[in-house]
Amino acid sequence: MSVANSETRTRFAEILEAARTQDRGHSAATMVVLSHIQQMTLLMIKKGLTFYCDQDTFKSRGRFLDDVIALNKLDIRFPAIIRNFLIDGCGLFYFRPYPKLKYQIYFFNKDQYRVYHDINGNVEEVIILYSYKVKNSNLGLPSNSYGQNKRYVRLAITAEEISEVETDTELSFDLEPGAVLTPAKKRPNTLGFVPAVEVLNKPNASGTEGEGEFDPFMEQIVLHDQLTRNISKNIEFFGNPTLISSRPRSDLVEASDAGSSFRPTISSQSGFAGVDTPSTRVSEPFGAAMGGGLRVPRIIANVEPSDRVGYMTPDPVNGDMNRYVLLLREEIRTALGGVDEISISAGATATEIKGLMGRAQATALRKNKSFLTYGFCRLLEMMIYHQETIFRESFIATSGLKPPKEPTEVSVEALEKYQVALAKFNQKVDVQIQTAIQNNAVPRGVIGLPEDGDREVAYRFQGDVYEDTAYDVNQKSIVVRNLQELGVDSIEALKFLFPEKTDSERAEMLKGFPFRMVQQTQAAMQQFLILLQQMLQSPHPLAPNQPLAADPRLNLTPLLYRTFDHLAEELTYSGSYEPADPSFDPEPGLPGGSPGGILGPGLNRLPAMGGANSYPGGSFGTYSPTAVAGTTGFGPFYQSPVQPVNVSILPQQSLGGGYGDLGAGAGANELTATVPQPGSTVALPGDSTSGYSTAQSDFTGPAMGLPGTAGSADLVYQRLTDPNFLAGFYGQQQSSPKQRKRRGS
Repeated sequence: MSVANSETRTRFAEILEAARTQDRGHSAATMVVLSHIQQMTLLMIKKGLTFYCDQDTFKSRGRFLDDVIALNKLDIRFPAIIRNFLIDGCGLFYFRPYPKLKYQIYFFNKDQYRVYHDINGNVEEVIILYSYKVKNSNLGLPSNSYGQNKRYVRLAITAEEISEVETDTELSFDLEPGAVLTPAKKRPNTLGFVPAVEVLNKPNASGTEGEGEFDPFMEQIVLHDQLTRNISKNIEFFGNPTLISSRPRSDLVEASDAGSSFRPTISSQSGFAGVDTPSTRVSEPFGAAMGGGLRVPRIIANVEPSDRVGYMTPDPVNGDMNRYVLLLREEIRTALGGVDEISISAGATATEIKGLMGRAQATALRKNKSFLTYGFCRLLEMMIYHQETIFRESFIATSGLKPPKEPTEVSVEALEKYQVALAKFNQKVDVQIQTAIQNNAVPRGVIGLPEDGDREVAYRFQGDVYEDTAYDVNQKSIVVRNLQELGVDSIEALKFLFPEKTDSERAEMLKGFPFRMVQQTQAAMQQFLILLQQMLQSPHPLAPNQPLAADPRLNLTPLLYRTFDHLAEELTYSGSYEPADPSFDPEPGLPGGSPGGILGPGLNRLPAMGGANSYPGGSFGTYSPTAVAGTTGFGPFYQSPVQPVNVSILPQQSLGGGYGDLGAGAGANELTATVPQPGSTVALPGDSTSGYSTAQSDFTGPAMGLPGTAGSADLVYQRLTDPNFLAGFYGQQQSSPKQRKRRGS
């Protein structure tokens, strides 16, 4: 290694440390490193980050993630973490369970950890080295270093065991400390997996090593630092004008500035000096003179006609040098994937600036893939997995369930019996957990998060750097409406207006009533019906004795079905359930996959219609869970109607009571009384069993041969009076625990 190369590397390390620590102990003339880090930090987190789970039926995962972020103050720690991540090219996220189901999240730099992988590339062991300061006055250290004594910790973490060593001396990754002088504290890893995720910047093909953001441009950055430093010196030296005169120097300089103005103090002559200040025996007591130049007297006397006095102002930085420095800075920022905002060619209009910043935005999003998507979000998924494991274990303990005992003898038959018994036990636990969640009857003492399918954690920005104006929002809404008019699905069309939201969240937003969509759809169905009426009245040219509607090739029935299905779909958006993928679990889990299983309908949700549950009163087949084309018998263009969303039936609420209880003075026949018919007069109690005057309602009364008590057209009321009414469609009605408690009291 040459001397120049060594000096370059040393200076490059100083520049990086100046950007990392940002203290006065390190300095750098170039601002390329800090500018790029600031730009990437701005575009990687923007106005803030929000972490969420797309699958969150019980709304508990979102609250858990918010609590973890707030507890660890990650919203204000992320800028420093990103700075170390970009400089080192890697980093390690590590979490440690804390009492009361809290989690402490740590981030370690490149020099603080080592990750060892197995033959398949999976993390096998993680070794962490870190230090902390302790207050200890018994080590015989100098008084000025009091309170700065350090303790060193070495953690070796595997899926089975955690080993911890704490000493007063520095430790190493490769050499384990002596077991006699520093015994290690070993304890089993109750998590069952390594609670750490390594984030890599610009990972290699194997995905095990990262690259520092500025390492490929070391020579260029050091060169820019040298040029900037030289320009600063030139400006400092030639910044003030130079006096040129034919008179002697003594005539143009004040007497006090002719010699040295340095005067040692009495304390410095005696040998006293401060800790942070140098001795005035070799330096000025009050620092250098202001400006570092010589003062010219206000009045210059005895000026002869032949004397010449003038000022010369040199050019400290010529145009070529300045242009080269600016060009070098811009080339470095461009090679890093960013944009030099203060460059001349950075753009003059808003459109140009937005186009150039799009390049930097793409770079930041690629880095977020490694830093957040495959890094920090995976760490949060491990926490959720641990919470679900805790929920399952605590549920088993509080419910009094006893798992099968492991076989004492090692044999194939014993292991097979144990596997079968364990599978039955897990199935039993899954059923009881589902029942408890659906009935809102989870036993007390159960902690953690319930299993809720896919536990993938994603992120979104709390706000964009370039906020949309009211005009932009209006234009995007027009695009959404035009797409809907073209037949694009509303959830797909809303991506242009709410790109940061998920499909489930957009479906949740569509629970309102789309009156314009209903109006236009109703108008379309009316047009089809008018066309059908005209076809029924027009004879067929090939068969004058039959109408046009009799031709199978002119069948309008699929169009009517399609129109109605579209209307039903726009009015019945709901979330979907995604089962958990066991391949992404941090540990294999119990036999047969991840613990738990696929939950059924969530809390306060009725079973989905479809399959064996046919549509009531219909003779055209059953509703399928999804729209399938060409399988209904009505032609290849007809799709099966999309299933409607099942709505929970509200309990009856009477005056004077709550939770369905009868009010004061209510009779026993209040619940069974029939609804008065239109055009009738309400009868007095006990007047007739019909509930209304049949004399004024001959059409609906017994005179027309109809039943004496006409049924109500209100399906909700029929469900309340008769729990078995349309039970195949709605499901069995279950009363809430509060209802049962109050009715039994």
